[in-house]
Amino acid sequence: MVSGEAGVGKTWFCEQASAAAQRDGFEVVWGRCWPHGGAPALWPWPAVLPALAGPAGSSLLAADSGRDGVDPERFARFAAVAELLTETRADKPTMIVVDDVHYADESALLLTRFLAGALDRLPLIMILTTRNTPVESGQTADALLGELRATAATITLRRFDIGDVEALLEAHGQPRPDRTTARTLMRVTGGSPLYLARAVELGWTGSGPATLEHAITEAVTRLSPPHRGILACAALLGVDGTTGEIASLAGRSPGEVLEALTAASDEGLLDLTPNGFRFHDLVREAALGQFDTVRLLDAHSRAAAILTGNPERIAHHALAAAVRSDADTVIAINACRAAAESLRRGYAYERAADLLGRAAALAQQRQDLPGRAELLVEHADAVLACGRLSHARAEFEDATEAAELTGDPVLTARAVLGLGGVWVHEYRNAAVRAHVLARQRAALAALPEHERSLRCRLAVRLAAEAVYEGAPVPEVLDALDRTRATGDPHAVADALSLTHHALLSPEHAAMRLPLAEEQIAAASAAGDGILALFGLLWRTTDLYLLGDPEAERSLTELRQRSATLGVASTGYIVACMDVMRHIRAGRFGAAEAAAGSCLRLGLAVGDADSVGYHAAQLLNIRWYQGRDAELADLVTNTLTSATLAVGEYGFRASAVMVLARDGREAEARAALAPLLGMGLANMPKSSTWLAAMVVLVEAAALLNDPALAAEVAGLLRPFAHLPVTVSLAVCCLGSASGALGVASLIAGDAMAAVEYLTRAVQTNLRLENRPATALSRARLAEALVARAKPGDLARARALLAQAIDEAAAMDLSERVHEWTAKAEALAPSTTPAVLRCGGGEWSVRSGTTCFDLPDLIGIDYVARLLEQPGEDIAAVELVGSAVLAGRHELLDDAAVDSYRRHVRDLEQAIEDAEANADPGKAQRLRSERDAVIAELARAMGLGSKVRGFASTPERARTAVRKAIKRALDAISEHDPVLGGELCAAITTGGVCRYAPSSREWRVERAP
Repeated sequence: MVSGEAGVGKTWFCEQASAAAQRDGFEVVWGRCWPHGGAPALWPWPAVLPALAGPAGSSLLAADSGRDGVDPERFARFAAVAELLTETRADKPTMIVVDDVHYADESALLLTRFLAGALDRLPLIMILTTRNTPVESGQTADALLGELRATAATITLRRFDIGDVEALLEAHGQPRPDRTTARTLMRVTGGSPLYLARAVELGWTGSGPATLEHAITEAVTRLSPPHRGILACAALLGVDGTTGEIASLAGRSPGEVLEALTAASDEGLLDLTPNGFRFHDLVREAALGQFDTVRLLDAHSRAAAILTGNPERIAHHALAAAVRSDADTVIAINACRAAAESLRRGYAYERAADLLGRAAALAQQRQDLPGRAELLVEHADAVLACGRLSHARAEFEDATEAAELTGDPVLTARAVLGLGGVWVHEYRNAAVRAHVLARQRAALAALPEHERSLRCRLAVRLAAEAVYEGAPVPEVLDALDRTRATGDPHAVADALSLTHHALLSPEHAAMRLPLAEEQIAAASAAGDGILALFGLLWRTTDLYLLGDPEAERSLTELRQRSATLGVASTGYIVACMDVMRHIRAGRFGAAEAAAGSCLRLGLAVGDADSVGYHAAQLLNIRWYQGRDAELADLVTNTLTSATLAVGEYGFRASAVMVLARDGREAEARAALAPLLGMGLANMPKSSTWLAAMVVLVEAAALLNDPALAAEVAGLLRPFAHLPVTVSLAVCCLGSASGALGVASLIAGDAMAAVEYLTRAVQTNLRLENRPATALSRARLAEALVARAKPGDLARARALLAQAIDEAAAMDLSERVHEWTAKAEALAPSTTPAVLRCGGGEWSVRSGTTCFDLPDLIGIDYVARLLEQPGEDIAAVELVGSAVLAGRHELLDDAAVDSYRRHVRDLEQAIEDAEANADPGKAQRLRSERDAVIAELARAMGLGSKVRGFASTPERARTAVRKAIKRALDAISEHDPVLGGELCAAITTGGVCRYAPSSREWRVERAP
């Protein structure tokens, strides 16, 4: 990027660089942007590509041609350009110079940015010259230039200082230039190298006016009047004007035109080149000064009449002459529509929208203008194609009113269809929404039967909107099938997008992805790059909602296509997905900053969900941080937001959770009451339903409400395999299994809690969701302590240590504090413990902890082991001969049922592993299943009868094991740490043993 103000020498610098590059074996190709209107779409690339790639490059960006197999939409064409340059320039060092890139339109800048990123492996240098002073351009164009600057190596040229001016004068024959003269020259020219050089070349001697403008004006006045008139016509047509066009406009012969241009060249006003001529903006302005206002308007009008070929040039001159008369206004409007059509077919959507907007502004002055309503519809369509949602809504409102006045049902249907926007449920004000839907129903009723495509598109739109008001989904699917039957790929792609939006609830997870792929194919066949882009957006969303690792690759493609097409609405969703990815990576500072930027972008675009998305992202961040109580006011205020979707219960559920976390239990239960009154099973399943269920489980834990937890778990269980990813993947709460694990803990089912939370840890690791992984590890530790099997306590300590380390690495200070306290409570203690028996009752005391135990035989076995630490005691010795009388079965009914349930669970796990293409895991599970079946078979006799004990030692082993387990379970129920330590220290079998830990146990027996 060569940067500097006008006249500082950017072009001269690049000419010198080009000459040096050519000497080093580079091929140099130049392109120049044109600031004065009328340039073709994507200019200057249509002129640069033939020089780079020969005949194949000359038609690649044309509206109706291109290489075989290239889809007729912008991204495909841009990709084809990159592919062609890769083929033709792989072994040819090349320098591309694009001069005055600040004058390029958005579409040309999008292609420039795309190629700069796509061709980074070629032996190719791209040099862009741009002013570092403000120029008149659009906000989007400024942003694109900023992105190009950020990725380029920038050379900034400065004005001349006094030493430079003296050197310049010396080079022009003043060996000892007068310093006063040099200072004066520098002051009046501002140190501009161009102004200085031209002033000296034009003979300024140090006296009189010294501005370059004055010198240029003097040079123009030295031309003959006919030559001045021809130069003015050449300036009006610009550097792309041909000799013949200038001659027609000036009313002179081509020979006279050449003579005039030569005379202007002799005066230093322009440079003649083999392909025409070029002059500086100041020369152009001085030449145009030969026209007065009336003659200038006449000249533009004549230019619009005589020019052929490029519709954009015609529109430029017609617009300039539009104020001349009503007839000229009509000519300008028609010229703009023709140029916009050419620009749309040439992938310059932004320029097309701008031209149609200018035409629409002219039409506003002529309410009776024929075709005015159709023009307004075309303009609204063009704005929507650029993804400017709020702007498009306003334009479609005007277009609908105008179309309804015409009585044309087809035009009215086109207008009200666009009024719905690109999403479903765009209108959140109930009155406005009802009005829009009524208009759409009326338009559908008025459409002739033969307008099948339009009728189907409106029918799908209305059916999809109805889903957001509780209507059944099959109606949308039926309308989609009728649209498919039309064979219109554009209508099908539009219908698929709307249908997809109506299927975002979790029960439709398996159905959505094929619809997204179908939409991409249909839109590409129709040449509709915008609908193809939305198909890619839906595919990316679907993959994230399924937890599919291919989502990242799809997002990369979506990001590239969205940037290439310059569609603001999809660019906003990409930015939202990036916030989610920051959160999953544990980059909370970056996530919060990006969420703020997203909100601003969403408001600028006009996305109705921008406020809700921002609140959801902040809540997601604070929840992981353990600080969600801070957002109680934000979440409750969001409930009253005018943009919150009707029937959106996610924020009400969130309000219950954060109010409970903030200790405001009464308010939390008040917020919960409407949900319970409606019935949780009756809550509409939407794109936020899973998240609502998760936060209700959190609320149940905080409110100590097992009934609420059980009800939510029953609804959530069918979706345990899914990640809790909100709406269009704007945030992620981790695996749904985690919430089921918490619900199981609340219900007192530690076994189920361990299973669910183990799965949650595995899923969150696969999702690369760092904070969710740390949270599920900490909760799994809690479940293991509650389950209190041998080894559970040690595993819980290890999981908490991992969670604390991860939380510290993510700067989750609240979680570190919370989990450190839990780890300290589980840490091995040296506080002595006493197991006491008195009066036939048992009790345990350790420090301030004291609790009674039921009178179980196993407690006596534990006491005898504690009294003989480190010694082996035979089970027969513990149980005594009296208990062994009679026949005992190897397995009781409960044990047999447990074995059988375990086999069924293993069978299901094997199927899941095979479905997930994990043969190693499937084989391990088969081995475990076979071992369980073998053990069950060993214990069962013929006819599936349970075998009896073979011997007294065997009966003793089983009786002691069961009795000690019941005793340890009783201790763990009161104190999981003490129980866990004893589970780890006591081994049972034919021989039993207590291996002392760091805690000293003492047994006291009352006399």
